[in-house]
Order: sequence, then C-alpha cells, then structure tokens
Amino acid sequence: MNIEAFREEILSNKRKKVILDTDAYNEIDDQFCIAYLMKRTEEIELLSINAAPFFNENSTSAGDGMEKSYWEIFKIRDLTDPQSTIPVYRGSQNFLKDRNTAEESDACESIIKTVMESEERITIIAIGAITNVASAIIKCPEIAQRASVIWLGGHATHLRDGRVEFNLRGDIPAAQVVFDSGIDLVQIPCRGVCSVLSTTSHELEYYLRGKNAVCDYLVDNVVDVTRGKYAKSRVIWDVSAAAVILAKDSYRMEIRPRPRICDDGIYDLTAEGALYLYVAEITRDAMLGDLFRTLTDER
Repeated sequence: MNIEAFREEILSNKRKKVILDTDAYNEIDDQFCIAYLMKRTEEIELLSINAAPFFNENSTSAGDGMEKSYWEIFKIRDLTDPQSTIPVYRGSQNFLKDRNTAEESDACESIIKTVMESEERITIIAIGAITNVASAIIKCPEIAQRASVIWLGGHATHLRDGRVEFNLRGDIPAAQVVFDSGIDLVQIPCRGVCSVLSTTSHELEYYLRGKNAVCDYLVDNVVDVTRGKYAKSRVIWDVSAAAVILAKDSYRMEIRPRPRICDDGIYDLTAEGALYLYVAEITRDAMLGDLFRTLTDER
C-alpha cells in the first residue's frame, strides 16, 4: 500500500480487524494492552491473541516463556470479559534459527489462515519478540501484501549507546524478516519514545482500584513488583501499540525509510529501506488518560 494511504488507514475511524501477538507473562504491561484492546469493541474486532516466546528471569527458556504467556492471556481475557470466546494460540517454542526457516506453531498457522482468508486487511499488533509474525511471512510471503504490523520494538533511532532493546534482542532474525519483507509497518520505539509511559502503584491505585476485576489484577501486579521500593515507577509501554489505533491524538508519527537491522541488532541508518511509519513522540497524559478511562468503562 502507498505509505500515505497506509497512514490514512491507521488514523481512520474504520473498525479494524486485529491479531494481537504478546509475551504476556514477561512483564506487567502486556496485560494492560490486552484489556485495553478487548474493551474497545467499537473500534477493534480482536480476532485472536497469540502467545509469543520470551526468555529472561521470568522463564527458563523461550518456550517456557511462551507457555506462561499463553495461560496469562487466558487469565486477562477472562477477567476482562468472562463471556469472551476470543481464541488464544500457542506461539513458537524457539526464536528463529535464521531468516529463512520458520518456527512452526499454532500462532503462525492462525496468522496465515486469518490473513489469507480475510476480505479485509488484517492489523497485527506485536508487543514481544516478533517470531510468530516473521515465521508466518517466511511460510507465506503473500501476507506481506494483505496485512500490516504495529510493532513495539527497538529503541529510538537517535540513541547511540549500543544497547539493543529486549523485543528486538530476543529475535533479531525475526525483526530482520519483518523489516525486509516490505509489509506495511508501524514501529513504536521503546526507550527514547514510549519510555515516557511511566506510572506508579499510587497512580494506579487512585484511578483503577475497585473499578472491576481486571483493574484490580493490573494494580496488584504493579504493586507486587514495586513493593518496598521507594518512589518506584514502572513503564507500561506496551499499551502504546494499541493506542496507535485507539488514542490517535496522543502521539506523533513520521514517514521514514526503514533502517536495516544488522546482525547485532544495531540499526544501519544508511541503508534506507521501504518507507514505514515511525512513532516519534508520545504525549504521556493523553495516552494513559485514554487507557484509564477505557479500563474503568468511563469513556
């Protein structure tokens, strides 16, 4: 799609068909994003939720992280809407071995089937390592012409300290596949852009506590990880991927050539690829305000 047309599509009020791909057990912010999307049925038809692999202190392997995320998704889905029948799929047990070999999973197959059978474009929101999406593109390159991706991953391109962001670092070949595929893409950088989305347990207690079951669960999660830490805040940046669709007045987006992602995860800004949309700035209060009003059913 022409980049201007893609931008207009993202910013339009047309109801969008969405697949969410999430490493929900990794931290405490994916859970906010799941509930945020589920509660905005007038703007989004959430077709499915996929569990993405991750590996850190909360998992023993990429596959263990995926499995824990799989069950966490059900927990948030059912707390948000006990009647929900949104399907949940297991993702990859491993990160990509290389750029040419897909990792088989139910999530990969579901992405391909959903995109190829739909008469409308599908928006894939990915807020973890992008293994499942890349695997689908490797197996069925045609989906790059029939879907778009909103990915929270990588740090801001203007940062130069060499540290590679967690979602990108987790599966660099997968990010390379997605960037090089030419699929219509929105990138939301973490540190340097959506790192402004910091909150505290005190703020969440004030706005969310006692509103409903999922709000209480979200607050409890943040309280658990900040207890005993003076003035400790947490960034809940994953919500920005949903806010690209749901809170259009809360960010600024630019059209840019997409960089090449090197094998060490660093951007090569001299190798200008296909144009894409880059979220360059976020207005913290506007975005979190929309999130809080949505979660508490006060919109």
